[in-house]
Amino acid sequence: MHWKTKARIFRLLSALPLGAQVHYLLQRHVTREWPRRAGYLDELLAAATRLFSDADARMDVRHSHFVEIGAGRDMAVAVALRLMGVRRITCVDIDRLARLDLVEHAARYMASRLGVPAPSLRNWQDLRDFGIEYVAPAELASVRLADGSVDCFYSVDTLEHIPRPALEKLFAEVLRILKPQGLAINFIDYGDHYARGDAGLQFNFLTFSDEAWKPYNSKFQYVNRLRHSEFLELFAQAGFRALAVQPHVEAPPAEVVQRLDARFHRFSMEDLFTVRAKIVAVPAAE
Repeated sequence: MHWKTKARIFRLLSALPLGAQVHYLLQRHVTREWPRRAGYLDELLAAATRLFSDADARMDVRHSHFVEIGAGRDMAVAVALRLMGVRRITCVDIDRLARLDLVEHAARYMASRLGVPAPSLRNWQDLRDFGIEYVAPAELASVRLADGSVDCFYSVDTLEHIPRPALEKLFAEVLRILKPQGLAINFIDYGDHYARGDAGLQFNFLTFSDEAWKPYNSKFQYVNRLRHSEFLELFAQAGFRALAVQPHVEAPPAEVVQRLDARFHRFSMEDLFTVRAKIVAVPAAE
């Protein structure tokens, strides 16, 4: 399906009263994105493993409180982290997307890959007893976590979906709730998300002005198009110090470079074509 057709469908779904339910049904029964396929779950397990390793090097994760935003429908990363030994995780989502059948599917898969018993997650109380508190619909600030009460804040492929003003508020809240020696670990996907159906579109959205891109952004496919350096600036402005930055840069596509919108002319080629990155940050006062 052409990416512009997808964009029109997403806009239509965004306008429908039951658009979220229709969107899920299409993903489950038409595109068959749910339950997640093994390959995708393996990628999330790899992210969880890297995240666990980063945190375990600085704290006793078995006595730690982690907070995630954007846990999604199956909460796969949070489940994997709990199975690895993180004591407690609070998952916050702007929409209530999680479904117990999908969470249990992810839990069974992660447990089999890690060689540990799978938890029984028949209801939300089972999930809480397992060590994961799901708070949705909610923003992080509305959860009212205590100052300096969180050991690790993390997100996986979530920050690119949040508008810049909301990111500024989010990072300020993360700084407030983190312990002085706490960690903020974030995996960010800087690519054009329409490229998931067409690899040739990886940076296509860089050829559009902000105004021209508006029709292709919607509730179900919103991306902020911020580049890597802009995220580093946002963390620094909020009061964080980057502890480790691991960008993955791809070769600049000639057709995109030739058509690059003026909004992106100030960025270096490396910055523009960073397709993914992991940013590990700590409070600057630490």
